[in-house]
Amino acid sequence: MVTNARIQFFGRRPIYICSFSFFLIWMIPCAVAQNMQTMLVARFLDGLAGSAFLSVAGGTVGDMFAKHELSAPMMLYTASPFVGPEIGPLIGGFIVENTTWRWCFYLLIIWSGLQLCLIILFVPETYHPVLLRRKAIRLRKETGNQEWIAPIEKMDRSIAKTVMWSCIRPFQLLFFEPMCLNLCILSAILLGILYLFFGAFPLVFGNNHGFSLSQTGIAFLGLLVGMVAGVSSDPIWRRVYGRLVRQREEQGGQPGGSEPEFRLPSTIVGAWVVPIALFGRLPVTVRHCRLGF
Repeated sequence: MVTNARIQFFGRRPIYICSFSFFLIWMIPCAVAQNMQTMLVARFLDGLAGSAFLSVAGGTVGDMFAKHELSAPMMLYTASPFVGPEIGPLIGGFIVENTTWRWCFYLLIIWSGLQLCLIILFVPETYHPVLLRRKAIRLRKETGNQEWIAPIEKMDRSIAKTVMWSCIRPFQLLFFEPMCLNLCILSAILLGILYLFFGAFPLVFGNNHGFSLSQTGIAFLGLLVGMVAGVSSDPIWRRVYGRLVRQREEQGGQPGGSEPEFRLPSTIVGAWVVPIALFGRLPVTVRHCRLGF
């Protein structure tokens, strides 16, 4: 919420560079920590710095694509934060078995450093109001005409006031918009189930079935396959969305217009698939269930 407010003044690129730099810096204490206290503090600050990407990157995707092109890119972006936690245990299991747990962080430091270099070199600014401000500044210098003023330069709000409203507005939506509240509850339940799996897999497959760390990491591939299958279904839901838009037009609606509810069919199907999959996973948690690779 704090970083989103600062975007209005500085753009997205500085947020990326600053947050990812701190993400990389706080990874180093994790790698060399000698006690749990150091690890907890460093991981908290590391997660705080890394969370900026989750809140900012969606806006970058929206900047890069038109509204009618946004479905597939946004789905890929939404799925990407969940692919990492599924590939990570697979790679980390083999690393810990053959070296030490510290090499998991060493590898993350190397990879994050490479990503930071790529961000600095290749990721441009995409926030339109900031780009207009840069253009207005350039035109004032080239023409000497001081009437070239971008809309963002006319804002009379301070950074502190913008940050305050950015922190208040999400709670206003939760309390006064029932649809937003219901979607947030659904997302919280689904994310809670997903991240509980990350803690349950080592217990179920390691303790109950005697899997090694690398074998337990391979078990996470099931989540990855499900995620890829969900993203691959995007063409189906785009056709459903297009059919609903055409029906609205036939009923006298605005040509090309849509309603937010037209994006809900995939969520409705997913809401039924989740409990079915949970009941299907139940036998695996039993100790005497025979599993193997």
